[in-house]
Amino acid sequence: MKNWKSLLITVFSFFAIGSLVFLNSCVKDPCSDLKCTNGGSCSDGFCQCPTGYEGAECEIPSSTRFTGTWVGSVRCNNFPIQADTVRITVTKPPNQITMNIGAGNTVLINYTGINQTPETDFTTIDNDTISVHTYVREDGGLMQLYIQTIDKRLNTRQNCYFSGSRVAY
Repeated sequence: MKNWKSLLITVFSFFAIGSLVFLNSCVKDPCSDLKCTNGGSCSDGFCQCPTGYEGAECEIPSSTRFTGTWVGSVRCNNFPIQADTVRITVTKPPNQITMNIGAGNTVLINYTGINQTPETDFTTIDNDTISVHTYVREDGGLMQLYIQTIDKRLNTRQNCYFSGSRVAY
């Protein structure tokens, strides 16, 4: 009888320890619940999104961060601050955007850029007479914009700064 008790305790202990080891060794794949879209791939439970997309499952075009109408103020060099509007549209999905602003002597130029979250450098215009560089950043629903224009003929420089918030998508 004594041997039976020892044998039962040993067998029970073996199955208990074996079951605990087996159950604890089952590690769930952290990527099994994610559905990375738009060409994204899962790594360690997080989607690695391709350029142009963001979100937990790469479901949001990053251009949505910038598109819309932004109202705020602009200041160029030492001129007084003026109210201004910036309009940004998607030119080519998912991440090519075009911006129009009425700041200073750049009012007639449409800027096109490939957005990178949370900021975008727009194509620099550089020819024999003028050089224009534009940089925009979106953070928490606020936009900061910097435009530098160099007139090579007159050897003058204009720096414009815009700050505003989105009023329409």
